[in-house]
Amino acid sequence: FYCKVSVTKMNFFHFKNYNSKLMFLLSILGLLPFFFGLIDLLLNKDSLFFIVNLPKYYGSIILTFLGAVYWGIILYDSRKDLISAKVKTYIICWSIIPSLWSGLILIFNHNITIIILALCFMVVQFVDEYIIKYFKFPIWYLFLRRSLTIVVICILIFTYFLIEGIRLNENVSYNKIWAYW
Repeated sequence: FYCKVSVTKMNFFHFKNYNSKLMFLLSILGLLPFFFGLIDLLLNKDSLFFIVNLPKYYGSIILTFLGAVYWGIILYDSRKDLISAKVKTYIICWSIIPSLWSGLILIFNHNITIIILALCFMVVQFVDEYIIKYFKFPIWYLFLRRSLTIVVICILIFTYFLIEGIRLNENVSYNKIWAYW
């Protein structure tokens, strides 16, 4: 068992081709807008550089993308003929659900939608963990998805509490002004 684990760890970041390296790099770089939005909230609480809540809006786009991946896989995977029609139907239906969630999250202008977005990322990750057994993914893909999802969820939760803290401070200041009068 030890030998098997060490071999897996040793080959974990071995990429077979240039495209795999590029996908891995772009996935990591895809976290930058989340960090930029969070830094903007941390540094510019009163006058944000970005007009929108960047983690929420960018997160909604990424959530849509994560669902759409399965639409493309069903269209182009060479092993799709080995999957039952019922499972294919479920996967196709699943592929649009994250985009519907994203649309709902963006429609509502309430801070709790950031937490709902984080929960949606968790659900998508759980579905990925289940669906991946039907397809041939590179060994590094699931680890990458888990790592990115954890980072995104943490950023979204931190964003929520940061925004709520800013809102509470504004309410306290507003109440102090009225109490003074």
